[in-house]
Amino acid sequence: MGELDNTVNVVMLLLVLGTGAAATACAVTAAYVYLRPGRDRSAGDRLARRWLVATAILGFTAIGLRFVWALLL
Repeated sequence: MGELDNTVNVVMLLLVLGTGAAATACAVTAAYVYLRPGRDRSAGDRLARRWLVATAILGFTAIGLRFVWALLL
């Protein structure tokens, strides 16, 4: 049973880190799209808002996975 616990910990760690890194990348992309010069302001605003929605979804998923991981311990 100890080997299974170690595998679960590694998988959950990878999932939490992966979703957190993806949320970070989405946030940086949203900032870049919003602050990029030379584009229509409303188009940049809409695109940045979409990236921020993806950031929120991935961020809450990472937090939820962290709680699930705590329950599995």
